[in-house]
Amino acid sequence: MSLEAIVLGAGPAGSVVARRLAAAGARVALVGSMPRPGIEGVSERSLALLAAEGIEPSALPGPFARGGFWGARAVAGTEWLVRRDRLALALRERAAAHGATLLEGTAVQVSRVREEWRVALRDGSELRAPVLIEARGRRGPEERGPRLLALGRLYRLPRAGAGATHIEPLDFGWCWWARTGAMLWLQIVGRPTQCHPREWTRAAAAQAAQLAGLLEGASAEGPTRACAAHARLTARPPAAGLWYAGDAAMALDPLSGQGIHHSLSSARSVAAAILSVAGGGDPALAQRFIALKDADDFLRSLRVAAGFYRQNAARGDFWGQTAAAYEAAYRARRPHIRGLRIERRPVLLDERIVEREVVVCAAHPRGIWQIAGVSVAQLIREHGESVASERLEQAGSLRSRDTMRI
Repeated sequence: MSLEAIVLGAGPAGSVVARRLAAAGARVALVGSMPRPGIEGVSERSLALLAAEGIEPSALPGPFARGGFWGARAVAGTEWLVRRDRLALALRERAAAHGATLLEGTAVQVSRVREEWRVALRDGSELRAPVLIEARGRRGPEERGPRLLALGRLYRLPRAGAGATHIEPLDFGWCWWARTGAMLWLQIVGRPTQCHPREWTRAAAAQAAQLAGLLEGASAEGPTRACAAHARLTARPPAAGLWYAGDAAMALDPLSGQGIHHSLSSARSVAAAILSVAGGGDPALAQRFIALKDADDFLRSLRVAAGFYRQNAARGDFWGQTAAAYEAAYRARRPHIRGLRIERRPVLLDERIVEREVVVCAAHPRGIWQIAGVSVAQLIREHGESVASERLEQAGSLRSRDTMRI
């Protein structure tokens, strides 16, 4: 089958890339197997991204109260919940509705032959396309923080109750659970070298009285799901027509609670880069745009994870060692930039990736192009570094990409 793009991995990231490419008129194959079950918390800022992909916030359970203790402070706030398998299926359906071809299967061989990618599937068929998107999650060589493992399992409770989520630090790691009615999703994160994973649930219940109460009389629904949980950045070299999306490009420590947001944001950026190249844009510039974004996101994730783990350092070796490992990874990768400097770098402008002057500094190593529509480089030329530095400091607390453009 000859196509214009092949997407490997039909999770949220792969499905969003496939939908956006198909909606633009490309012939796309989306290859993947049935998603694994699991529940994930969704922050309010993720709802807009989900809505843009056709998943209305009203369709998600929540908002639920968030509880627990972290460090010396009580955890408060709200979050919505998504079933990862149901979300993946819904996004697949959206991709198919826009023209993507869904293929249930597994890629057994990927190769580059002249100007096209060839993907051999387990059923003996072969796909060919000039563009390949790798969205099959964490695999291959990587830069990473301390190696962590996450175990997740669904339980049926003996009685229904109010929906809520809870996070709890443990001596050997941490746990997060979400309750909706009579169902409970429990996720425990730790290092297998400190406490064997088969003991994690029992050990967590022994340290968290509220969890022990919930598990009393509960029955497990399905097997335990185990997956890597460390922050990581792919270390695979770039290749013509090859793109990485979602966790295949960069993955967060789940303590950040932004997995869905990252997957959707990554997919949208990759789709924009591919369409920019298809519209006549510079392939090398588009690849650099994605590489800089992934590297910047990874650097930020190392710093954030270090801070979260450091807050519980008094609980024991796991916390101090994990925080120190994240801090060391952050220091090793952090660019040493003094003051402000102007460089030409790729930016996204009207769905095209072009080169513009940006201002690079220690707080924004990827560079800031505009603040509220005003060129930061122009601010420096007209008002000096002090005014620009003040604006950049203010921008550091902003979260809207409509206000701060990079």
